[in-house]
Amino acid sequence: MPEQTRPLALVTNDDGVEGRGLALLVVAAVEAGFDVVVAAPSRDRSGASAAVDAELEDDRLPVTEVALPWPDLAGEGHEDPRAWSAEARALEGTDRLRVLAVGASPAFCTRVGLRGAFGGRVPDVVLSGVNHGMNTGEAVLHSGTVGAALTATVFGVRALAASAGVASTTTLEVAPTTWAAVLEAVRPALRWVLDHEPTGTLNLNVPHLEPGERLQGLRPATLAAVGVAQGHAFEAGEGYVRLTATTPPEDDEPEDPGSDTVLLAQGWATATVLGPVEQREGVSLDDLDDLAGAVPAAG
Repeated sequence: MPEQTRPLALVTNDDGVEGRGLALLVVAAVEAGFDVVVAAPSRDRSGASAAVDAELEDDRLPVTEVALPWPDLAGEGHEDPRAWSAEARALEGTDRLRVLAVGASPAFCTRVGLRGAFGGRVPDVVLSGVNHGMNTGEAVLHSGTVGAALTATVFGVRALAASAGVASTTTLEVAPTTWAAVLEAVRPALRWVLDHEPTGTLNLNVPHLEPGERLQGLRPATLAAVGVAQGHAFEAGEGYVRLTATTPPEDDEPEDPGSDTVLLAQGWATATVLGPVEQREGVSLDDLDDLAGAVPAAG
C-alpha cells in the first residue's frame, strides 16, 4: 500500500447510514484535507449512548459498502449544495471516501474503527452526526451520537459530535435552512477540534431555523440541567407502560443564561466540551471494607 499523506476521518452517527446529516460531516472533513471512511449503523440506533453491541453473524461483523445520501441541504438564500459538496461527491467510491453500513452501534463502529477495522488505517479524528434532533443538557448521556464521539475521546482521539434542531419531534425532519446553518457551524467547530489536544469531545448543536431566519453565530455554552431528550409521561396499564415524550417542566429557578438550551432558543449554535469517563475524585471509600464485613454470608 502506498504511503498515505492525508489524515483519516471516521464519520459515524446513530440515525443510521441513510441519515442525511452524514454528508455535511463528510464535506467538512474533505474540505479540511482528510480522507474519509463513513462507518455508520445499518439501521437507526438512536439513544444507544455508548453501547458497544453488534449484530454478529458467526463472529463476523456485517459490513456493506453503500452509497452516501446527497440530499438537497440548502435553504433559501444559501449556496446550491451541489456546489459546496462537489469535491466530496467526486471522491465517493475511491480510496479517499468509502461509505459502509455496519451492523453495530455507533460506539462500536468507533471502537473497532480506531483499531483499523475499516481499511487498515487508524482514524485521526472521529466525527459523529449530524443527528436529527439536538443533544443538550445532561441528557447527552443517552445520545448515541455523543456516545460514539466520547468513545474516541476515551481512546485519546479528537472527536466532534454534531446535532441539529428539528421542525417537529414527530417527524424528526431537519429543515433545509437548518442544514445550511449546520455546515456553517461545523466548519469552525472542526477547526477548533483539530487545533486542540484531544482532552474532550466537542458537542455542537444548531437550532431549528424557519425559512428566512439566520443563525446568530456560534457560542460556547454550559450544559443545561435538563436536555431536550428528557421529559416523558408514563401511563401504566395491565401488562404495559406507555411512554409519551413531553416538554420538560420549567424549574422554579431560571435556567443559566449561558446554557445550551437557552442559547439555542435564542438562535445561537452552541459548543460544549464533554469529558470522558473518569474516576470521581474527593469521595472517600475508607469505610467500604467495614461495610463489606458487616454483610452476613449467604447460605
